[in-house]
Amino acid sequence: MPILGPSGLPIFLISDLETEVIKRTENRTSDTARADVWIRDAILEIAGNTDFRNEFDQLEIYGTPFSLTAQLQEYPFSSIVPPGSYNIATLDIMLFTDYPTNVNRIRLDEENYQAADRISSGVYGLPQRWYRYADNLGFILSPDKPYLIQSRIYQQHPINDAALSTTQILLPRDWNEILIWAAVEKGFAELLEYEKSQAVHTLLYGDPKHPDRPGMINGRKKRREQESWRRQQTLRLTVRGYGWGRS
Repeated sequence: MPILGPSGLPIFLISDLETEVIKRTENRTSDTARADVWIRDAILEIAGNTDFRNEFDQLEIYGTPFSLTAQLQEYPFSSIVPPGSYNIATLDIMLFTDYPTNVNRIRLDEENYQAADRISSGVYGLPQRWYRYADNLGFILSPDKPYLIQSRIYQQHPINDAALSTTQILLPRDWNEILIWAAVEKGFAELLEYEKSQAVHTLLYGDPKHPDRPGMINGRKKRREQESWRRQQTLRLTVRGYGWGRS
């Protein structure tokens, strides 16, 4: 039985899925430690898939506020990304425009680093764009003041390998079923049951020969797509066509 968090919602640990994973691998093993590894790998595979990232807002975090240096264009990315977080996708770079008050902020546009080469050195001002180059993050224009910036990133799912079974699952509860089957797929592969592993893979991702059967994962409506759909419905008009007589 999962424990309850501060909000009253259940908190699921990897250990909560062990029994079901072992059962669905036909009780071919009783080694819960191996089941934990299969669940861990399933979590990392699904949470790291950019096709599903809109579903997991629990993995979106703010970076530590960071002060730019006047007239310095590029900075180590590790200074802006929270320590210990693996940056799967940078969502936004926010910049506070009213230095040193730092109340009003704007979102900077993303740009390619080659755009920075088209601007002469020695030109400074309020940055409007940011770019990645190697392990650096740069700004266009180069800042004329020590503006404060903050990143919004998509982090890798935290995993405590030293205590794997007690690692909290941050994905929504309705993804537990998918995580269980994804772990079963990996379990069957480890047990050399490749046909059963492939059958579970088809269950999850669908059969390419039958695009009308998308599978458990791809058949889900993405969370933000659904939110957008609900907003759009209020703006749509219902038009009923009608005619007189027969043509």
